[in-house]
Amino acid sequence: MHAHSNTLKTIKTAIGSCVLLFTYLWVSIATAETTTNVYLETSLGIIEIELRPDAAPGHVENFLNYVNDGDFDNSFVHRSVSGFIIQGGGFSYIDQTFGFVPTDSPIQNEFGLSNTRGTVAMAKVGSDPNSATSQWFINLADNSANLDLQNGGFTVFGVVVKGMDVADAIAALPIINTGSAIGAELPVRNTPIEEPVEWENHLVLINRATENSFSVPSLPPLGVAVLLIILAGIKRIDYFVG
Repeated sequence: MHAHSNTLKTIKTAIGSCVLLFTYLWVSIATAETTTNVYLETSLGIIEIELRPDAAPGHVENFLNYVNDGDFDNSFVHRSVSGFIIQGGGFSYIDQTFGFVPTDSPIQNEFGLSNTRGTVAMAKVGSDPNSATSQWFINLADNSANLDLQNGGFTVFGVVVKGMDVADAIAALPIINTGSAIGAELPVRNTPIEEPVEWENHLVLINRATENSFSVPSLPPLGVAVLLIILAGIKRIDYFVG
């Protein structure tokens, strides 16, 4: 009789623990945080960027507007400085024709995060902190001592979570001076370049930029204790019933 009473008591404890577990999981789902990543499909591979709306909400919204409008599709990396940055978002190449990425209104500076290796920030006009539009860059090194201090600080709005090897490979390409608005630091593939130039074979194209948002449950520390209670309850059931 005593063993039977203990068994029932243990089963009740386990059921209560299960209720706690389901409550914990429900709260975790309800408090899930949304993470938004952008994928840049380049000629050399995919660069995945995790956006940081907590640090620069205006810049994230601005960047996603360009992504979702398709403005970065068929653009290319137009500037590469080894050991410093690679830059894109300024020019397009469509149907064998060079063009400009269409720009929206400039946005307010939101400097906060440091320009360390792998971070993504917006380029802007010199002497105007609030002039960023479409052009972005990836820091190849820790540039905080420089970029955090000039022009109000360059706003970091994301970080490369996959594909820094792709960014490094782009930075390792030879550069040419185009003698045009594109500039003197254009990275090119498949050199030497022969006439007539088929630029699609030489530019580091960004064929497509896409957004992907997903939820990550925010798990409270209490969850560990709840799981231990569950395991203990199950172990006791095995002991008394078995």
